[in-house]
Amino acid sequence: MGVVDDVPKALQDVVAPDLKALQVEVKEGFASVDKQFVSIEKVAAIRHELLLAELRNAQPIAESRHEAILKALDIDKRLERVEARQAAQQASA
Repeated sequence: MGVVDDVPKALQDVVAPDLKALQVEVKEGFASVDKQFVSIEKVAAIRHELLLAELRNAQPIAESRHEAILKALDIDKRLERVEARQAAQQASA
């Protein structure tokens, strides 16, 4: 039975080092991917903050332009005139 006992030992001697090397490579690969994810998350967080800052800056500008447009269109006065016409038409009908 010497040959039967020698085959598993030979396989272990040949395959085990390769498996160990592959295991190390896989761990290094996962570590590299984890580092890249951390880096990408940092960049995403920075861009998110920049975008929020831009939105905060744009909001007052948009609000002031909205108010300027409403003033220029005189929406309140026009609405009053339309309502007055409707009331006059309903009163005469």
